[in-house]
Amino acid sequence: MLFTDYYQDFMQDIYARSDAEQDFTESIFTERVCEFLFDYQAIEDYSLAEYKHQSLGLRIDAWNLSIETGVLSLFISDFKPSNEPYSLTQTSLKTIFKRADKFFQRCIDKPFHKALEESTMGYIVAREIYENAEYISKVQFFLLSNGVLSSKAKGLSQTDNGSITKHYNIWDLGRIANIELSGKAREDLVINFDTPVPCLPAFTGSESCQSYLLVLPGELLASLYDEHRERLLEQNVRTFLQFRGNVNKGIKTTIQNSPDMFFAYNNGLTATAEQICLSPEKDKICAITNLQIVNGGQTTASLFMSKKKHKLDLSAIHVQVKLSVIAPDEVETIVPQISKCANTQNKVNIADFSSNHPFHLRIEEKSRRIWAPSPEGTNQDTHWFYERARGQFANAYAAFSRSEQTKFLTINPKHQMVTKTDFAKYDYTFLMMPNIVSKGAQTCFRELAGKIDKEWEADDSQFGDLYFKHLVAKAILFRGLDKQIMKQSWYGGYKANIVTYTLALFTFLVEETKKFIDFSLIWEKQSIPEDINTFLLSLAEKVNNQIQNTELNVTQYCKQELCWQKVKGIHVDLPEGVATLLVDKTAIIGEEKDAKTDQKMLTGLEAQMFVINKGSEYWQHLLQWQNESRTLSPNQLGLLQTASIRPERIQDWQALKLVEINDNAIEQGFLPND
Repeated sequence: MLFTDYYQDFMQDIYARSDAEQDFTESIFTERVCEFLFDYQAIEDYSLAEYKHQSLGLRIDAWNLSIETGVLSLFISDFKPSNEPYSLTQTSLKTIFKRADKFFQRCIDKPFHKALEESTMGYIVAREIYENAEYISKVQFFLLSNGVLSSKAKGLSQTDNGSITKHYNIWDLGRIANIELSGKAREDLVINFDTPVPCLPAFTGSESCQSYLLVLPGELLASLYDEHRERLLEQNVRTFLQFRGNVNKGIKTTIQNSPDMFFAYNNGLTATAEQICLSPEKDKICAITNLQIVNGGQTTASLFMSKKKHKLDLSAIHVQVKLSVIAPDEVETIVPQISKCANTQNKVNIADFSSNHPFHLRIEEKSRRIWAPSPEGTNQDTHWFYERARGQFANAYAAFSRSEQTKFLTINPKHQMVTKTDFAKYDYTFLMMPNIVSKGAQTCFRELAGKIDKEWEADDSQFGDLYFKHLVAKAILFRGLDKQIMKQSWYGGYKANIVTYTLALFTFLVEETKKFIDFSLIWEKQSIPEDINTFLLSLAEKVNNQIQNTELNVTQYCKQELCWQKVKGIHVDLPEGVATLLVDKTAIIGEEKDAKTDQKMLTGLEAQMFVINKGSEYWQHLLQWQNESRTLSPNQLGLLQTASIRPERIQDWQALKLVEINDNAIEQGFLPND
């Protein structure tokens, strides 16, 4: 795909998201790129906060402050609604960054916020920066542009005035396109060691996975985390062990009192890489490409915080590392298995909810198979594309010719693409946990992962076609309301919080009437019924007033259970037009019962096809392995013997048992490809 085509598609997506109202394109652009940066792990979080003062030359479009790590992130957008990409020069870089830099300096030099209107986001950001200035040690400026960085532009160098370090990050559309069109989850992260790290090979040379043992100085590990943060943590570790600024007490005590014993006491790290550069003697690592820590995230972050926050000396600290080098095309398969084995001490098996979890595979299959009804006034049925692994949509799109790409987008509209973190946000909103949703995508997904994993083990038949359709209905409600909030006359910020709290409150009010939202109706309409839409917008205004009725920072307040309890206190009667669109519990129970039966039938057929497609030789191989291991009952062995001779004679209920036998064998060491 050519960049010019990508540019046109990107801009049309921005216009479509803003509903062709030019007043909103810049905000939509900021949100679109911030979403990308969050998924890409370039930022920890963000909140939209548009503030402009033309005459003073001040501007920001989004921000985030982590008091625990002392990092302030300020985002400034440079968006031009042009049909052709424009050049981003060195001069324009300096001008744009200067606006955000001046805003920051005004905030910390004096109580600048007192000169601003209290209801504006500019006031809130300026006040928070001023009141927390003593904690800020690093400012990250992000320039977001739909232009393309000029080949002559060099960017801005890091500055350090002693107490505060400033970093300048440029995310032009050329850089974003390179990542999205490559199908990769991120750019390659290459770490070059000034002093090569001694290593010991732990493989014979014939293995596809090459492993090494090495020792990293604590100072080096802390500095790597300071520079790259979440990018160093493998997805599952980041999701389940997200660092919250708390230093492990044992680690801190050892660093303070017995630094010479740290190596002996600490279990070290388990890490992976896609490539390493060795010294000529093959005994030192000079560089690592795409380093990922799959076990030891807490150790890494605790070392960083010990140095950054508690000013502890790490010069005597060393950490042992087991590093496995894995080819890029095998990362998705092997890394979750390494993560699973390395993190067995965790209560939640973090590898079990990777992108290869059967839940994600099933939802993906349904999203490709189930056609969404054409909205009123059109004749085009479409799919809601579930992206279980980042880059799937871009990869699928890029595989076609230009004419085929147009057809692909007609069937799979980009605005109907749903990610795993989107799903978590929608699900927990309608589970009436908006305070969890407000804590951010990673926290929300972590909560969802534990919930789904347990429910899947208990009864996976509940995740059928109906479940998928209701998931889409939740997306329609969430995205439909989200799209309209900024256009309301009363809107002044906190869109994400308003949307999740409004829909959670709507769910609460509906359930108080002993009724339920008719998600099946919304699926059939592929839109929000007008009576519900009108009610949601009026409810959103009340929610907006309630969440801002606090002395606390609104964003932080929305993360608290107290905020949800206050919002639930909003008493509103459901209009008659809304009440007629709800359904009784008996209808829901009957619908779910039928759906479970259908899914069990479908699952049995899927298992039957699995057995047949594997072929008799596969089952002969497994039968031989099971005869040697002697872990099966006579009935199970008889079933396996039948499959090894005539797999097509296996019934669906028998196939389900064979799938279970196969899965257990693999967990016990059976190697299907031997």
